[in-house]
Amino acid sequence: MPIEDTAVLGLVLINIILTLALVLIFYKNHKLIRSKMTLGMLFFAGAFLVHNIANFYFYNSLIVQEIFGFTTFHLVVNFLEMVGLIALVYISYK
Repeated sequence: MPIEDTAVLGLVLINIILTLALVLIFYKNHKLIRSKMTLGMLFFAGAFLVHNIANFYFYNSLIVQEIFGFTTFHLVVNFLEMVGLIALVYISYK
């Protein structure tokens, strides 16, 4: 497996971990506050978690096809997603 594919899968795994952290933060907040906003954020984080797990599965399935430019695109998108998730986890945790 090329290093780029390993990097993409690593970024997706980091995104799954960050999204799990968001689910836990939003769940804790919803238990304390019990508002529609916290429930909505919990639903968003849960849907995003499903998206990231599906992303990992489908990218892992597509590695063998070696589509030109697909890995670079996926690497950039997942890196930007990771940066956004880090910011969201940091802000939500504070």
